[in-house]
Amino acid sequence: MQFPTSSVITLILCNVIAVSAHAQSGDAKVQAQAPAQQVAQPQKVEVKGKTQEEFARTETAARSIVSNAELTRFGDTNIVDAMKRVPGVQVTNNKLHLLGMAAGYTQILIDGEAPRGITIEDIPLNMIERVEIYRGANAQFSSQAMGGTINIILKKAASTSQHSIKASVGHMFQNNGGVDWFHSDKNGNLSHTVSVSLSKDRMSAGQAEDSTTNFMNENVLTGVKSEFQNVSRSQRSDESLRISPRIQYKTDSNINLTSTSIVAHNRFSADTTSQFNNVAGRVFEIGKTASHDTNHGTNFGSTLKAVTSLDNQIGVDVSAGFQAQSFIARSHSQNYLPDGTLKFNRDLNTDVHVIVGITNGKLSVPTNAEHDLVIGWSGWRANVDIDNNQSDRYAATSTSILRPYGASSVMDNVAFFAQDDWKFKKNSSVSLGLRWESQGIRTENNDGEKATNRASVLSPVVQTMWQLDPQNTERIRLGVSRTFKAPEGTQLLMPKIYVINNSIESPNVVGNPNLRPELSWSVDAAFEHNGKDGLNYAVRAKAQSIDDIHREVVYVADNAYWKKFVNAGSAQSQSLELSTQFPLKRWMDNAPDMDFSASYSHFWSNVKDLATPYNTLAPYKYVMTFGANYRAKSIPLTAGISAKVQDSHWQQISLTERQYLKTPKNVDIYALWKFDKQSQLRFALNNLLGGDAYDSMTYASVGNARSQSSRAVPTARNFSMTYEYKF
Repeated sequence: MQFPTSSVITLILCNVIAVSAHAQSGDAKVQAQAPAQQVAQPQKVEVKGKTQEEFARTETAARSIVSNAELTRFGDTNIVDAMKRVPGVQVTNNKLHLLGMAAGYTQILIDGEAPRGITIEDIPLNMIERVEIYRGANAQFSSQAMGGTINIILKKAASTSQHSIKASVGHMFQNNGGVDWFHSDKNGNLSHTVSVSLSKDRMSAGQAEDSTTNFMNENVLTGVKSEFQNVSRSQRSDESLRISPRIQYKTDSNINLTSTSIVAHNRFSADTTSQFNNVAGRVFEIGKTASHDTNHGTNFGSTLKAVTSLDNQIGVDVSAGFQAQSFIARSHSQNYLPDGTLKFNRDLNTDVHVIVGITNGKLSVPTNAEHDLVIGWSGWRANVDIDNNQSDRYAATSTSILRPYGASSVMDNVAFFAQDDWKFKKNSSVSLGLRWESQGIRTENNDGEKATNRASVLSPVVQTMWQLDPQNTERIRLGVSRTFKAPEGTQLLMPKIYVINNSIESPNVVGNPNLRPELSWSVDAAFEHNGKDGLNYAVRAKAQSIDDIHREVVYVADNAYWKKFVNAGSAQSQSLELSTQFPLKRWMDNAPDMDFSASYSHFWSNVKDLATPYNTLAPYKYVMTFGANYRAKSIPLTAGISAKVQDSHWQQISLTERQYLKTPKNVDIYALWKFDKQSQLRFALNNLLGGDAYDSMTYASVGNARSQSSRAVPTARNFSMTYEYKF
């Protein structure tokens, strides 16, 4: 089994930053001095701060809030699994995406900054305060957000001492488990939090051990046909350790300093057997491959942020940090002829080392009561060194073929922005933003090949919010913005990956240094209602036009099939989302304590230069979600259900391939029993209807060759049990 270096490098640019404000309140107490004397009773003043949902309703930029309680409701252990039930959010191959567009079009941030050096799955759920979802652009964020932005907000500094430990066990395709420990405390102006997470087989549990894929191909010129089958069996194991300390200190000169760090270590191993069974026609050179693969990665990042106000009331928010990553993968495979004779042994060693430096800052400039002006900058620079060495040792001749590959790359990003938020007609507002962002990569490999690519975009962002009533229970939003998607480093220049049994179904891989960035203009609009009776509903729509869209193409060169990314023309995309939330008591007197939510999203899209009628940006047209939560009155029980249904249709996934992926209906349930204020037990059963496989079919056409493949993708129910104790 070969480890795809492209998936390795996508982990390069990661970072964790966290800062938030902290408030305290107290109650006044008055004692009477004499019973005969009439003493005025003190008035108890309760100060209730606005929730993030209430803040979002008054802000110009539209955002949806997902609380920590919603994320942890079904006992999930990472943010990706928790977000799959959120209306408007899709999860494909452990990647989050919005608006019916592929994952690469959705921007993922942590406290407003791109994660660098880690994946978002490295963040313990107990460190996350909420998730903000922006369907439009925002000048203060990167402009690489065609599909929208998912911003993960970490918890603020502790105001009191808190301790908790959480242990969980589960089973999907195999057993898995983990332990999470959380500690926070405050001493004067100094506060700190520490989260430690340890897991075993969390990743492997979600992957089936066996898979079978059937292939049929034909040369339409000669009429020659062939049919074969690939049967794969794998046993996997993984462990991970994550430590996240955070320290906040307020100086006597009113400077808030926040230090946020994260250390993540992951180990993975797999033993895989892949059997190629010939049915008719072509016989592959290799009939069986047995491989042993291991990898381990260590990521460390630290950021220091300072927030203060100058004498002229200018707010200052600056930060600096670094990330370091080391990834080492080893693969050894034995490759046999169809008659069982050993053909050759292959060793593939991959080493990736990354160092990233980051700086960010913004100034909040006071103007007047109607205006809020913010100007700022951001920048990062990453040095990436890759060594990828492949060695084939042939059994019959004792000869070896060595394919060494080394590359050094420098990636950088710099941006400047200005945003002016101003109010008019009392509570209505408009936000005018302008962001200039430039991202580039310079890379050279050991063959002397060089690639330089830079994308610079000036992005205007205009957003407005009109309140339709004085209580702001109804509002209309409208936004216009320009965004872009820069080529990834692996799309530009990457190690030439030579696969076993090269074919139209399994081509070699190469980069394209001439790949241009995608550019987009978009318009988004929304109507929102938030009633005081608990009834909420919203209608959101977005339309955008994209130029120079990225797509893969398979072609023939040097008597082999190759695959690379190219610019495939322009595309249009439209989306419509309807959502509602309400308590059952809104409609029925004396009803049980139940809350309901539902949403429906519909997507339209086409890529002009791809073959019709399957030239869409997503393999589905609609997604429906439903959720219900029940709180018992007489016993400490909370329970709920979440369901998601979406259609499936063919999609032209590249210039030469189309695919049909039938997605199953998904139903999850949970039950939470609180023994007391300190301890609770949670049961969850995800994919309640699971167990049956669903189909994946692919059709490819390159020159005179045509290929069809079908695979039954295994599914399974996922049971988990989590016990949490606070002390």
